[in-house]
Amino acid sequence: MNTPADRQPVVLITGAARRLGAAIARHFASHAWRVAIHCRHSLPEAQALFAELGGSAKGHLLLQGDLLDEQFAENLLPQVLAAAGHLDCLINNASEYQRRPLKDISRMQLQADYAINFTAPFFLMQSFRHHCRNGNIINILDQSISKTDPGGGAYAMAKKSLRDATEACALEWAPEIRVNAVAPGLVLPPPGVSMEKMQRLLPRVPMQAAVNLADICRACLFLAETNSLTGQIIYTDGGLHLHNGDLGEKSRRQ
Repeated sequence: MNTPADRQPVVLITGAARRLGAAIARHFASHAWRVAIHCRHSLPEAQALFAELGGSAKGHLLLQGDLLDEQFAENLLPQVLAAAGHLDCLINNASEYQRRPLKDISRMQLQADYAINFTAPFFLMQSFRHHCRNGNIINILDQSISKTDPGGGAYAMAKKSLRDATEACALEWAPEIRVNAVAPGLVLPPPGVSMEKMQRLLPRVPMQAAVNLADICRACLFLAETNSLTGQIIYTDGGLHLHNGDLGEKSRRQ
C-alpha cells in the first residue's frame, strides 16, 4: 500500500457495527489504521465500537445510513474524505443473507437481495474509483461462489456477480486501484440459525473446524497492505471450496 509515512491510512468498512465487520474494524485499528465505521440500524453497537477504538481522538469516524438510499450512498465516500482527508481502503462487508428456493423468489425479493448484496457494493466501488486517486477495495464474498447453490437463492447469485465485478474492476482500474476479495466459509451462524446447527456441518469441512474471525481479519489486512495483489479471492473457509462448497456430503479423503 503506497501510503506516505507521515499519515495513517484510512479504511471504510460497511456494516461494521457487529459480527465480522466489527472484528475487521478492531483488527485494522490495532494495526494503526483509522477506521470509518458504517452502520444502518445497529447504531448503539456502532457507538460502543467507536468508543472502544478511541473515537474521534484516534481519528476514527462513525457514519449511519442506508446504503440503499441513493443519496446517502453517493455522499458516503465524499463524507469520509471530507472528515478524514483521504481514504485508502474500502471494505464492502454489509450484506443480507436469505435462503429461498428459486421457484419461490418474487420479483421484489430478487431486487432486494441484489440491491444490498451486489448493487450497493458495486456503486460504492465505482464511487471509490471516482473519488480516490489510488487505493484498494476488498469485497467480502462467500465460499458458496465456488459452487452452484440453488438454495442460496438470489443471495448466492448476487455474491457471484460481486465476484465477477471484483475481477473485472481489478483489470479495468489497475494500476491506480486494486480490487480483491475474501470469501469466508463457516464462521458465525447467520441470524436466526443456532450455533448447534452450524457445528453439525463442521465435520464436512476439510479442516473440520469453524473459521476463526481473526483469520478473515488478517486476510483483509494482508490484501490491504500488499501492493502486488489485485483480482485475488482468498477463500478463508477451511478448504470447503475444494469440493465445491458441498455441505451435503463430506468429500472422501484418505
